[in-house]
Amino acid sequence: MADEGDTVLEAIKDAAANNKRLIVEGSGTKASLGRIMSTDEASTLKVSSFKGLGQITNYEPDELVLMAGAATPLKDILAALDAEGQMLAFDPPLGGASHSQAIGTIGGIIGANLSGPRRFTAGAARDYLLGVSAISGRGEAFYSGGRVMKNVSGYDLSKLMTGSFGTLGVMTDLIIKTMPKPETTASLIVMAADGVSAGAAVERIFSSPYGAEAAALITRDAGRNSSNQNLKNMGDKTAAVIRLEGIENSVKARLTAIKDMLQQYGDLFVLDKASSDALQEELREVTLLPLQEDDVLWKISCPPKAGAALLDHVNRWYNGRAFADWGGGLLWLQLTEADDVSGGDAVRALIKECGGHATLFSASASRRQQADVFMPQSEAVLALTKRIKASFDPKAVLNFGKIYKGV
Repeated sequence: MADEGDTVLEAIKDAAANNKRLIVEGSGTKASLGRIMSTDEASTLKVSSFKGLGQITNYEPDELVLMAGAATPLKDILAALDAEGQMLAFDPPLGGASHSQAIGTIGGIIGANLSGPRRFTAGAARDYLLGVSAISGRGEAFYSGGRVMKNVSGYDLSKLMTGSFGTLGVMTDLIIKTMPKPETTASLIVMAADGVSAGAAVERIFSSPYGAEAAALITRDAGRNSSNQNLKNMGDKTAAVIRLEGIENSVKARLTAIKDMLQQYGDLFVLDKASSDALQEELREVTLLPLQEDDVLWKISCPPKAGAALLDHVNRWYNGRAFADWGGGLLWLQLTEADDVSGGDAVRALIKECGGHATLFSASASRRQQADVFMPQSEAVLALTKRIKASFDPKAVLNFGKIYKGV
């Protein structure tokens, strides 16, 4: 839309002045998330086409702080961190088989608030965003946060931008907290009788002095798609996967203690670092549930204690096409469009009692047009959502309707 000499600020000011709408994207890899926006009524604002927004501008490993343009490729961020033995602790999905094959931009990850298996203990993407520069739909530049956690000036505003899918402002520069990589990792697989038993094993570890860095519950159909032979051949069991990270002596000692604690729950299998990391990748990239053309994928968040029982329920209902991450707090559920004829009503009815919410994470364009992609809000919360949108973007210039219809 704009020449390289233009700025994001100028582009948005022009759109606001002329009552135009903009579809905001970096590399476009997150376009399939959220509702479908009308391209007939909007122009595309390609953030990655603007000078200075696609590179790391400052990285201080000793301070655990990285500054980069929002359009910086994720693989460039990861390469810089790898060279210093550091990582993004919230473990974002790569969309590829390795760091060098990661797709998308750091702005897309933050804008969608995407986090992987370590989110359960390490926190979400929003917890690592220290500061952000952005342009509102009014065509006004604003800055929030700072280089350190102690600088709380506008800190909550940074959190508001995370997960807003470009509906409140166009992020131009980000300041992110980094973390050192663990020296080693290992995982323990517990072959439990069902989801509730597997969940009990996980709960026992997290209530013990030993803890864990990540935990998942894997059902039979999901396990068949794993590269791990123990999961491929587990029959009707539900596997609890408990991941440990840290210095080598600590991981070994914790693993020994945890094995003694969990023998009563089922057969145990220890995964070394390579196997543990491979399984972590399968969980993070959701490759345990490969999608066919007519499949839909639901992302269900719920209290971790409720997740195990919910997994057993959907396991019986949908024949094992699900697994739980985040210690039971995140369920991935694969359905065919024929299964999902209610447009999500049946899925959301499942979680009503436990206080969770369900997002249509992947589906055909026609299904995304028919169903509520995000959890419907109450009238009071929707009114608040509309007021926030109006405060940042009164003319609905930016990604109109991306999250909720008419917002």
